[in-house]
Amino acid sequence: MFGLFRPAPLGVDLGTGSVKVIGLNGKKISLAAFMDIPSSDWEEEALLINRLQNFFKEINIDGKDAVVHMPGHLSFVRTINLPPMPKGELKEAVKWEIKRQLPYPQEEAVYDYIAAPAADGIVVTFASAERKNVQRYISPFKEASLKVVAVDVNPLCLIRALPLHGSGNIIVLDIGARSMEIDIMRSESVRLTRTVDLGGEQIKNQLISEGFPEGAIDDIMMAGPAERMKEVLNQFLREIFLSIDYYKATFKEKVFSEVILTGGVAINHAVRDYFSQILDIPVGVPNPFDNLIMKDESLRPLGPRFSVAIGLAKRAS
Repeated sequence: MFGLFRPAPLGVDLGTGSVKVIGLNGKKISLAAFMDIPSSDWEEEALLINRLQNFFKEINIDGKDAVVHMPGHLSFVRTINLPPMPKGELKEAVKWEIKRQLPYPQEEAVYDYIAAPAADGIVVTFASAERKNVQRYISPFKEASLKVVAVDVNPLCLIRALPLHGSGNIIVLDIGARSMEIDIMRSESVRLTRTVDLGGEQIKNQLISEGFPEGAIDDIMMAGPAERMKEVLNQFLREIFLSIDYYKATFKEKVFSEVILTGGVAINHAVRDYFSQILDIPVGVPNPFDNLIMKDESLRPLGPRFSVAIGLAKRAS
């Protein structure tokens, strides 16, 4: 009986530069917290575990259930179209497609899928990761006293957290500390996902190399101007254009309705404006905290940093 009142698992997003935690009860945010993680802590797992353990104790979530996500470079996500079929047959068809497309043996994989009806059949998005990588990735959470009850992938978290309801092709750019994930969505399904080793740290390193003092660097990272970051932003754009060209050639579709920018770098509206100018596509920065009730309103402007954590919490709630 008491299990009926068990709290929903937390959404915990461990990025390369920070960890974000969201507790969600319907439309109410019961917990929102984050901690920056210095790059040196990633060099030794014991340091990372110790930092996470202290943080989880500080926000009083020791032993709580959590949903986490696999980084893009460790996950395999594909969307396929299947003809109409009964639910039982669909399960077997997806299983066969996963076996056919996986770059590693199916028995070594952990996978799941979501299916949605389409005009000409069923659209299925499946996600997979090698079992050994899943176990290795969730180990720090377990060592830091969290109970990992589910593992998800970044694009599906973003679909839950952000307003991706348009009918056209939507480019979602999730830019974190050390990587950018480029997702192209259509009708809330993932058509293309790609992770590039470019993030906020590259912008910061450029500014350091140009001799800017620390305070000025923080200001530029938060508010621009884009001209100061242009060298690295153009590297981002080259990778985005490569993904767009590949998508056009593969899916024979040329029109993109919008670009959605999220992650820590998205907070800087100068980046949004520069991307919009060069891409010639409207760029938006939706706040995933919109329509949610939260106690600490000071965190609301940082919403784009919490997109994945909110998507994880929504999966669990």
